[in-house]
Parts: sequence; structure tokens; C-alpha cells
Amino acid sequence: MAANFNPLTIILRVKVREALNFSPGYPKTEAMVLQIVNQLVGGGVDIQELRDAMEWNLTHRFIRSEKDDDKQVLWYITEAGIAQQRI
Repeated sequence: MAANFNPLTIILRVKVREALNFSPGYPKTEAMVLQIVNQLVGGGVDIQELRDAMEWNLTHRFIRSEKDDDKQVLWYITEAGIAQQRI
């Protein structure tokens, strides 16, 4: 049985990297990424869709996260993610 194909899923994976690539090296919170992604796609992205796209990018090492001193999770694009954006 073939998996359901959702073009929005692919677009969101790319837009997550695009959002983080606006200022590589400068971290963004999940809320910031959601806001940027919604601006890029014209709105309508919910937090779970974003998290799914971020998880996919994380497992492919296109993005990474770390916690700051306040235990807030910050997100970065990796060199591999920047390279993937150039394809």
C-alpha cells in the first residue's frame, strides 16, 4: 500500500530550513520559526505540522537544537541544511 503523499509536508520541510537560513548562526525559537514559515506559505500552518517538518529535518541533520540558559529550545540550520537549500 502506498503512503499518502501530501505536498504541503514537503513544502514545510523546505520552509523550515528557509526560515532558519534567514540568519544562519542566529538561533530561533519554535514560535519564531512558526511565524516565519506562516509568512512564507501565506498562513495556515499549525504547530504540529511545523513540529513534524522540524523533526524530519532534525533526523536528516539539516537542523539542530540546543537549550539556552533559561532552558528554552533554540533552533539552528546546519551546514548540511544550508547545502540542502542550495540544491
